[in-house]
Amino acid sequence: MGLKESLAKLSMINIKRGEVLFKEGVPSNGAMFFLFEGQLDIYKQIENKHVKLRSILPGEFFGEMAIINNSPRAASIVVVSESAKLGIINRTTFVQMSQESPEFLFLLLKKVIERLYETDGKIRAIKRKQDEDSVIAKMIPTPSATSSESNESIVTQDPFSENTTPIGE
Repeated sequence: MGLKESLAKLSMINIKRGEVLFKEGVPSNGAMFFLFEGQLDIYKQIENKHVKLRSILPGEFFGEMAIINNSPRAASIVVVSESAKLGIINRTTFVQMSQESPEFLFLLLKKVIERLYETDGKIRAIKRKQDEDSVIAKMIPTPSATSSESNESIVTQDPFSENTTPIGE
C-alpha cells in the first residue's frame, strides 16, 4: 500500500478559522497531523509575544515530535483559512504507515530537517532585529510605538488566551 492509500484511511477532523489546534508547551496527545485542506499558522512564544514562524499548507505533515518522543507541543497551531480538514496520525498509524510506505519516513525526515533550518534562521533573524531595535531605542528614546508593534507576524488578537481550549488535545 502506498502513501496515498494510507492517508485516505486516517481519522479526520474539521476545524474553523481562529481555532487553536494545540498550544505551545501543553502535553501532546501523541498524535501528529496531515493537512488535507485549509491553512494553518505556526506560532512560537518569543519574549512574551506569539510570533508567526510559518504557515502549513495542504499536503504537509506536522506535530511529528509528539509521535517520536511524546514531548510537549513545541509551538501553537491556529487555523487561518475559513476551515481546515486534518488527518490524525497516532503512533499505531505512524508505525503502520512507515512499514507500508517507506517513502513516508523519507519525506517526513526530509521535511523535519528543512523545518529545523528554516525555523532556526527565522528565530535568529527575529532576535537580531529585536536586539537592533533595543540598541536604537536606547540611543534615540521616543514615546512613539515600538517597531515590534508594526511587525505583521505578531498576533494582535490573542487566540492563545487561557479561555481557549485546544482542539487537538
